[in-house]
Amino acid sequence: MTYCMHNFDLGYVQGMSDLLSPIFFVMQDEVDAFWCFVGFMNHVHENFAMNQEGIKRQLSEVASLLQFLSPDFNHYLESSSADNMYFCFRWLLIVFKREFNFPDIMRLWEVVWTGLPCKNFHLLICVGILESQQETIMRQRLDFTEILKHVNELAFRINVEDSLNKAEAIFLQIQRCALIPACIAETLGLEHNEAQQDDSPPSSPDVS
Repeated sequence: MTYCMHNFDLGYVQGMSDLLSPIFFVMQDEVDAFWCFVGFMNHVHENFAMNQEGIKRQLSEVASLLQFLSPDFNHYLESSSADNMYFCFRWLLIVFKREFNFPDIMRLWEVVWTGLPCKNFHLLICVGILESQQETIMRQRLDFTEILKHVNELAFRINVEDSLNKAEAIFLQIQRCALIPACIAETLGLEHNEAQQDDSPPSSPDVS
């Protein structure tokens, strides 16, 4: 209710309480927790906009990253009408809150909030988790509905340290690329001179 009065235009949207609960757990003070929550919402408020433009943009960015990093997996998702990445919706909406226990989500948020090693590091966490499930999804020939069910069932079964390490490895992998698509560079906040500026097909990263 207090946040509704503070930001009347946005109001309360389902999922906001998921973001507040770890903050309150840490702060143990309603006033401090409220203002920390306000600061958090300043960063993620687009996730809760009625037009969902913020979420749609992030889903598109995950798709672009996966296309660049794992073209075979991306092709499979396209052929399964699953390339909209909607199975990542919950991850992005509440920043993995329902995927990890309290200690793990506080660990993950602490890393994400640093803004290091790059902008939108949470998107690389998404890609890392998806890549870890690639073999299962492709081997079992899961369709969109089955992928959604499979991803939802990963909740509380994902290792937070493995996820963070994998995401960092993906960032370093991209950073080593000779040519990085401009859209990827913009998403991750890389220098423009590291980006591929023309319309030629992007070269996949060297995974050796």
